[in-house]
Amino acid sequence: MATSQFAVTATADTDTDTDTADVTTPAGTRTRGALRLLAGVALVAGPVLFAAGMATSPEAASASDADYIASLARDATQTQVSALFLHYANLLIGLGILAAPALVRGRRGFWPALIGAVLAAIGFANLSGTLLSDWWNLSAGTHLSSDQAVAVFHGFKQASLLGPWNATTPFNLIGPVLVLVGLARAGVVRWWTVPLLVAGVIGLMVIPPSLPQVTAAAVLVGFSPLALIGARLVGRYRAGTV
Repeated sequence: MATSQFAVTATADTDTDTDTADVTTPAGTRTRGALRLLAGVALVAGPVLFAAGMATSPEAASASDADYIASLARDATQTQVSALFLHYANLLIGLGILAAPALVRGRRGFWPALIGAVLAAIGFANLSGTLLSDWWNLSAGTHLSSDQAVAVFHGFKQASLLGPWNATTPFNLIGPVLVLVGLARAGVVRWWTVPLLVAGVIGLMVIPPSLPQVTAAAVLVGFSPLALIGARLVGRYRAGTV
């Protein structure tokens, strides 16, 4: 009786394991493939949206807070369109770049790619949240005097716990550079992608706010290595489905 029960139990366990192997493994493979495809599309779309956000950014007479707020309040629709482009650009890049280490097939370059992907995800996700300030600066510039709007903006920037949030800003450069270094070491991308990205970020910082179209062009070219990573992910997905 006990032997019979054991045999039935063992048979049931074997059947369960077989069903799990037959069903779960292909489903898991499809899920991983679909996630990599979505990440690839996100990394291709991210730089394009970023460039669109910079191209539609309201022109400011200078980098001063007063001129910045005045430019946002000048055209509410343009300000919101630009902010939405930039928000989703940062969000897509932050999510998509987490899949970049999956392109590394061996040990060489894996850890820089992984560490860089995590740092970049944090940096770009945090930056996407800061775009909310465009809405309340727009409202302050519309409903308050220039001096009052600037005072509100200064009060925001002087918040005691804002520092840790802003401290992640360098991750937007350090993270992607580490990812590209790791992928270059693994032979996934070429080494020239690293200085190209650095040049794009520098251009984003130094080009005057009165030249949004020039900034957009610098972003589109400089952030193209991120789109290249996305194209590699899409290509890997397509190769796996053939």
